[in-house]
Amino acid sequence: MSVRKRKFKIGTKYFVDKTLPDGTRVRKILPSREKAELVDRKIDTQIFEGTWNVREIELLSFRKLAEKYLEYAKNNKSASTFSADRCRINKHLLKHFKDTLLTHISVEMVEAYKSKRIRDGASAKTINLELSNLQHMMKKAKGWRHVRENVVEGVEKMRLVKNNPRYLTQDEIDCLLDAAKGYYIYPILVTAIHTGMRKSEMFNLTWADIDFDEEIITVQSKNGWHTKNYESRDIPLTPRLRRVLLAHKRDQEAQGVNISYVFTYEGRKLHATIKKNFRRVLKKAGLKNVTLHSLRHTYASQLVMAGASLRDVQELMGHASFETTTRYTHLERDHLKEQVMKLPFAD
Repeated sequence: MSVRKRKFKIGTKYFVDKTLPDGTRVRKILPSREKAELVDRKIDTQIFEGTWNVREIELLSFRKLAEKYLEYAKNNKSASTFSADRCRINKHLLKHFKDTLLTHISVEMVEAYKSKRIRDGASAKTINLELSNLQHMMKKAKGWRHVRENVVEGVEKMRLVKNNPRYLTQDEIDCLLDAAKGYYIYPILVTAIHTGMRKSEMFNLTWADIDFDEEIITVQSKNGWHTKNYESRDIPLTPRLRRVLLAHKRDQEAQGVNISYVFTYEGRKLHATIKKNFRRVLKKAGLKNVTLHSLRHTYASQLVMAGASLRDVQELMGHASFETTTRYTHLERDHLKEQVMKLPFAD
């Protein structure tokens, strides 16, 4: 018992004086021994149950959380990420959880959502993205004191079949670039193959980012746009890409294009997708199952097959996690095998 008596001029007071296991000292003054002993026992019970000093939560519905979270996402995420969040939340999550109180959302309820999305025909990757969204929403709800626990953390993601990324062979690269000549996307495709840059990185590339003398392209954030990892990286400028970009710059100047962005359409910075033009080029080249992102994989694959280490590939590609780069491990293995077979005593 941690109750003590102390005399004051105004009368006798009783106080609880406890030192908790974490070293915190708690002192409370009460008017009577009975009340002091009651408070003392209550503190002991709360410490035992793990509820001591737990702040009260503010009840909130999922609909209200969606509004609050989207406001947060709008202010703290990129425009594209915010747009994707808004679509997943409004189109799917909100329709399922509606006005359910956050404290009533359970693992079983989330599992029911997974089952529904499977019946809808959604892919495992799509469902996992929605679950990640939901998990982060509940994480923020916990930080905002609307729930004590994030129950979504206990929900297993869908298992994904890991396929090796599609990349182009040298013959396919030649066919693609030959078919693209004369189209405005030709320098974009050459840049994608020779740098592995993401679409958003290419669309936000400025002439100031290219040092033709040092033969370096710097991928870096700008006002209104940031790189995926908020970090800058340098990519060597190959001789062929240097020639293509210099010719493209001269064409822009001849057309009177007076903006700082490298890739433009009708004198304006590219904002929209280039799918329509890209599909036309792919059809002309006779290529199938190829996307602009396939060219990023092509760059990484060519690097590995040329003998670059996976760590170098990670740096050039701007992968935040080395695990992402390990998707090219099989190519590194095949390359090493080829090198071993070239040994004079291999036969």
